Order: sequence, then structure tokens, then C-alpha cells
Amino acid sequence: MADTNGAEATAAKASGGNGNGGRRRLMMLAGGAAAGLTGLLAARRYSNPAHEPGVNGTPPALNKEGKRIAPGPRGNIVLGSLPEIGADNIGLFMNSWRKYGDLVRFRGPLEIHLPVHPDYIKHVLQDNHRNYPRPEFVDNTLKAVVGDGLVAAEGEEWRRSRRLAQPAFHRQTIATFGQMITDTTAEMLEKWEGFARQGQKIDAKSEMMRLSLAILAKALFKTDWRRYGPIVEPAVTLVLDHTNRRLTSPIDPNRIPILPSTRQFHEAIRTLDEITYPLIAERRRSDEPPSDLIGMLLAARDEETGQGMTDKQARDELMGFLIAGHETVSCALTWAWYLLSKNPASRARLRAEGQSVLAGRTPTTADVGKLKYTTMVIDETLRLYPSIFVLMRSPLEDDEIGGYHIPKGTNVALCSYVTHRHPDFWENPEGFDPERFTPERSAGRHRMAYFPFAGGPRKCIGDSFAILEMQLVISMVTQHFNLDLDPGLAVIPHPAFSLRPRDPLVMSLERPAALSAAAD
Repeated sequence: MADTNGAEATAAKASGGNGNGGRRRLMMLAGGAAAGLTGLLAARRYSNPAHEPGVNGTPPALNKEGKRIAPGPRGNIVLGSLPEIGADNIGLFMNSWRKYGDLVRFRGPLEIHLPVHPDYIKHVLQDNHRNYPRPEFVDNTLKAVVGDGLVAAEGEEWRRSRRLAQPAFHRQTIATFGQMITDTTAEMLEKWEGFARQGQKIDAKSEMMRLSLAILAKALFKTDWRRYGPIVEPAVTLVLDHTNRRLTSPIDPNRIPILPSTRQFHEAIRTLDEITYPLIAERRRSDEPPSDLIGMLLAARDEETGQGMTDKQARDELMGFLIAGHETVSCALTWAWYLLSKNPASRARLRAEGQSVLAGRTPTTADVGKLKYTTMVIDETLRLYPSIFVLMRSPLEDDEIGGYHIPKGTNVALCSYVTHRHPDFWENPEGFDPERFTPERSAGRHRMAYFPFAGGPRKCIGDSFAILEMQLVISMVTQHFNLDLDPGLAVIPHPAFSLRPRDPLVMSLERPAALSAAAD
């Protein structure tokens, strides 16, 4: 549930060169991660050039004003690095960083800078964040879905939305949703019991999408999800798919109203509005204390102006949370099952912790503080496969990062997938090692070496909800099943709206040995 949702991950593939007019599309961050990316998944340590201007002692190039230009691949004489970015963006980012250092410049019709060092991430997201809004094209694409809500807003509009929404995401408030999360997960596990008895495999990616959407919708609306689920699920999927196409197609499909995909997108938005607005009206009429997010949003008042939300503002916030929020969690849970399947010793330790803390009962929010290894597994999953793996920014004024000139109106791509693998901050960066997040091993680590929920003032407002949901879901599922990857299945990360497996994640449901013995 991020203020900067997954559209940013595809924006560099499609955003305008300066964010001001025209629709110069860059084929970038949603290109299929194919063969080159697979090689990056092997555990190895990267040697990286010095964190200084110039590469391996070579003096940096200068522009006409005598300002240093960051190094980077020369690329095609006309298109620059665009073909490589479209074919394998993460592979290009990783290889370019390893070759050119902690700030890379990609040439072509669109100039892009890739800052990798945590100091540079901190500069863009925190120290000089007012100079780095999202590119205009990204905001315009988001607003077609979420209007002027927190997800797409900038400047004073964003600050007001954040003030109004913040009380609904206080930790004490989020804790009240714990039982709803476990009840919804229990419904899924009951369905899985039937699958397991029949020896039926599941697509973990689809299952996690369905679960996270159901949980978030219940938190937002606190209504009988069975009434709306069959309508909302396909509508949300269609909206996500169309938004991704807008960000990756050379021609914006929204500019062609007669296209079936465009008509279906607008129909899906109407469907969601026809559900959302009546629920808003129902909450306004209710005298009961607010117990869901929609009620809390409507009850909120701006501490500076005393004003509340209009129906349109409430709709925009709810749409943003619904669309962006479930995507972040579903991706993370999907990758968690993949990583635990590949690391059975970690899975066994995870289950042992659950048995020790819970003794067979369903977890509650009071338990999550004791599920320390579970939390470390979540942190390590988000390190290796951050759901929102790229944040796009565009400087309003010229800037300097790491001694290099960053011209205004260009694009800056903050790729957590790369920074999370920086060997100066992560030992064995490609390895799955949850214990790297113990307090002892985390001490002294740069705070911006890890930013799965962004950082600075625009850090994800819903990160506490997302972590709580993952803690409870993973704890419950591992007490009932081992999810084992289908033998021979190639799992290819697909960096699109978010970072998820490209194909269905086919897994078998196996009961842990202890549970099987008890059942016998």
C-alpha cells in the first residue's frame, strides 16, 4: 500500500522524456525479464567500482558547461539503451551498475540516471525530495484510476491527503484488523484442505492475489465480501492490466476509445465506482463508530483546516488503497512461498517458531512481536524481490548526485532490486539469509540500503498493515502446509506493474511430517 504505486515500476518504460508535454514513451521497466535475468539469480558477490566520480580511475566526461556527466553504456547510436532496457531492464541495471558504479547514465531519446548507493537514494527520497516529484506522465496515468487521491497526488494536495489518511493507518488502528485477516486466511486454508485431499496443485500467485484482495477489501469496507468479490476481483485485475499496458505500449491505448481494452477499462472503473459510492453513502448515514477504513477516512478532519473528505476524495483514496495495496502484499507472499520452497531449512525453522509461540492456535496481533524469524523471512523476501522495485522521479531543477550533474526534467530511476544487492551493505547479496535482519547484523547498516516501501516523507502509508498481514498469513499457512514448487518449473521474475513471477507459480500442498503423523 504505497503512496507511489507499482505504476512507477513501469514508468521508465513509458514516461515522457521531461514529464512536461508530449508522450515520449520509454520502453523500460516492464519489459519481460528473460534469459539474462535468470543468471542474476545465482548467489554471487558483485565487484563494484568506487563510490566516486569517474570509473576505475578514468576521469569523468564533462558537458559543455564543464559539469561532470555520469558514466554509462553508449548504446545504440539513435535509440541509446532503449532496446536493452525493453528486453531485460533488471539485467541491464545490474550489469551497468557492476561496470560503471553507483550512478549510471542511460542515453537515448530519454536520459535516465540510475542512482544505486544508499547515500544517493537518501538524497532523492529524503534530503532533496521536494525537487524530485514523479514524472508528470506517471501521475496522469495513475489519476485515470485513483483520481486525486494519496497515490497520485503531489505537493500540497498530497500533504493534505496524507494528513487526513494517516489516523486510519496508526499501528493501534491496524491491529484491530488482525482477526479479520486470520478469519479470511482460514477460509482459504479450508479450501486448500480439499485441494490437498484430492492431490490438486495450486497457483500460489493467483491464490495470493485473491487472498490479499479479499483482506484489503474487508478492511476498507467491512462488509460481506462474498457479495462483492466475484465483481470486484475481475474489475481490479482488468484495471491493473490496462494500466500496465498504458505504461508499456508505444501508443497509449486510452487515446483510442474504440479499442476493446479501453472500453473494458472504463467499464471496470464504473463497476468499482458503482460499489464504492453507495458504500460511502451508507457509512455517512451510519451512527456507529467507524470500524473500517472507509469509516475512518470519512470521520477524519484536517487538523489545519478542520475540513473532512468529500465523497469524491474518499472514493479516490479507497481506489488507490484497493488497487495499489493488494498488489504489494500479494507479490511479497508469492515470492515468500517460492523462497521457502527453495530453502527447506528456513521453512522448518519458521514452522518451529510458530509451534513454539502459538502451540497450535491461530495467531493474533499480540503474537506477531514474538514471531521474530517470521518477520525476518518477510524482510529478506522484500529485499530479494521488492514488490515496488522501481520508483521514478524527475528533478524540477538541476541537481548534483555523487559529483555528477543531473539535469532538470530528466528521469531518475531508484531501483531497490539493485540497491538491495549492494555488497558494501549486504553479505552474499543473492543468498536467502533471513538472519541478516537480526539486530546484531543490522546494526550500523545504512537506512536506505533497504527501502521496499520507499522512504522519506512519501514512505508507504500502509506498510504496517502490509507487514501485519504477511506475518499472520505466513504463520497460519506454514502451520498447515508445505508449499513445494513444481519440479522443473522455471520461475522468471516479470518486472511490470510490480515484481511478480511471470508465469503461474504451480505448487503442491504437502502436510508437514508432524501434522501428517498426528492426522494418522
